[in-house]
Amino acid sequence: MSKFLDFLKKCATKIKDIVLWVWFRILRVFEDHKYLHVTHTKYNSEGEVVDVLIKSFTVRKFYKQGPKHMSFKTYDGTYVELKTATPMDYMTETIIGDAKTFD
Repeated sequence: MSKFLDFLKKCATKIKDIVLWVWFRILRVFEDHKYLHVTHTKYNSEGEVVDVLIKSFTVRKFYKQGPKHMSFKTYDGTYVELKTATPMDYMTETIIGDAKTFD
């Protein structure tokens, strides 16, 4: 009897894994998977470039995407919100294939 119960547990686990895999594939169709590269340039009082900061993200879904305000969810599941006083310089790339994560 215990062998039969073990078999049923294994079957239930396999069915659950298949259902979850299908569910995540369906969700992926409705998400906007992209790479986001944001550039922020700092200037000194004379107008010369002092520092250029480039930050890259692997975005799962954009909630708001504007020139001064952007909010999105990353592959890690974190919610990120970027706000600036001046328009941001950014570039997006559509993900084709496996996604890479940035530190």
